[in-house]
Amino acid sequence: MTLRRLLLPVLVLAPLLGSAGGPPLVEATALTPTFGGVLLSASFRPRGKDTLSGAWYEGGRAKLMRCDPHCAVVSEVPLNTAVMMGQDSLYRVVLAGRFKSGQRLKMVLRFSDTQLVTLNVPVVD
Repeated sequence: MTLRRLLLPVLVLAPLLGSAGGPPLVEATALTPTFGGVLLSASFRPRGKDTLSGAWYEGGRAKLMRCDPHCAVVSEVPLNTAVMMGQDSLYRVVLAGRFKSGQRLKMVLRFSDTQLVTLNVPVVD
């Protein structure tokens, strides 16, 4: 077998696999109260270039926001390197509604190539 025959399947499949290493590692620490809802505090460690393209919880879809200096809703959040999201970060994930301290919310995060990560995050004061 020639080297060309060995590399051809890799070259054909590589673009299709995208971030085949799996979704980013997500460590959600808490949901903290904010105006009209709660804000997700979490760290994201992508395995290569990735994007956060959606977030849902029991009450509906969460908002992905970019705050520079004013906050605006965006359709996706780029994850090129390790990112901490929270009150002081450029990008934020915000859930609307009324929540009680100590309540736990189940969330689903969608990344590129429709990879999903589920979280169970507590609401803290």
